[in-house]
Amino acid sequence: MLKIIKQSFPKFLIGLTFAVSALSASAQLSDRVIAVVDEDVILQSEFDARVEQIIANNSGRNLPPRAELREGVLDQLIIESLQLQLAERSGIRIDDNRLNQALTQIAAQNNMSFEQFRNVLNQDGQYLEFREQIRRDLMINNLQTGTINQRITITRQEIANYLRSEAAQTDIAPEFRVHHILIPVENPLQNQLQEELADLLYQQIQDGASILDLAASQQILGIPVSGGDLAGWRKTENLPTMFRPVVPTLDVGEVSEPFTSDSGFHIVEVVEKRGGVDLQVNQSHVRHIMLRPNEIRTPQQTRELIFELHERIRGGEDFGDLARVYTDDPTSMVSGGDLDWVTEGQLPPPFEAALSEVPVGEMSEPFQVGQDWHIAEVLERRVEDVTEENRRFQAEQILRERKFETELQNWLSEIRDTAYIDIKIDEDS
Repeated sequence: MLKIIKQSFPKFLIGLTFAVSALSASAQLSDRVIAVVDEDVILQSEFDARVEQIIANNSGRNLPPRAELREGVLDQLIIESLQLQLAERSGIRIDDNRLNQALTQIAAQNNMSFEQFRNVLNQDGQYLEFREQIRRDLMINNLQTGTINQRITITRQEIANYLRSEAAQTDIAPEFRVHHILIPVENPLQNQLQEELADLLYQQIQDGASILDLAASQQILGIPVSGGDLAGWRKTENLPTMFRPVVPTLDVGEVSEPFTSDSGFHIVEVVEKRGGVDLQVNQSHVRHIMLRPNEIRTPQQTRELIFELHERIRGGEDFGDLARVYTDDPTSMVSGGDLDWVTEGQLPPPFEAALSEVPVGEMSEPFQVGQDWHIAEVLERRVEDVTEENRRFQAEQILRERKFETELQNWLSEIRDTAYIDIKIDEDS
């Protein structure tokens, strides 16, 4: 439920004091069990606190009648309890590092540092309770993600049908941030000076001038200019009509040659680009020998052996033959240490760093990743176009997201229907 936390948390601060006082008041009541949910119970105090918190956080908004609101809150607490019990039985745990990352992210969304955020919550003694609530929400989020994704099937035919649809052209289209400059023309038959200025400005931009600074000049050589930052991220269909044929053809940082419209001469620059499906990746064809300390070979002996193998390969012995005999990597042993084509970012950072220094056809010096020692050889390098794979991947993710909420509600109904639930609260409670 992290998505929910992210969206609703700024409102949480508004109702924080109200919610805290509600919690304190509830704690003073003689507590009692109002529902048994499998092996868990829901207490009157937590039920009342949740009701009051919802009222506080939605002050000024229309809420359902109190009886309906209380029924919905109890149902929410029951569903949360069932999910937390399932998460615990599934071995889902949120360690303090992961929890602190989430809290830091929430703090940033409220324009605070982690320390500032903690201090605000501590003013009312609510930091520890809020921290544990986020831990519970993360556990539920992990449970939902793992469970629901296993229940969702996306077929090849569904992907193909989606990619042929008009919706796909919009959903997976890239977005751009654009800077531009306009040299307006009042009379299309008398535009020679404006055309010459457009060519001059284009050359200046190519030589390093800022398109924003030029556009802000308002007038250059006595000729009006305008433009600047085309605010926000824009998909192609949200760009000005005259920009639509031009912007998608530009790389990030590239500036268009001057082009015309009824308004005058334009120059545009793509400042940033995100999304879309065009994707080229750097790949290396790699083979390696990996040695790992074990019961019969100490870390020092492992280090000595990898350096010995390195010298033997330099002395003329075959890399693949030695890999078949010595490597501790079972996945590449039979192939003589061959990892096939590896995409940049696929290997651990220390491995990537060592590979980056190795020319094609050469072998690395021995290097360590954790306790393991490696020698790696780069056989080939290439830039691979994976646009089609990326296109299909994005389509699958979109279709999966569309099915997620429906399947989630189905699953929540199932776990509630099969649970033991004994509600002890009456209508007047």
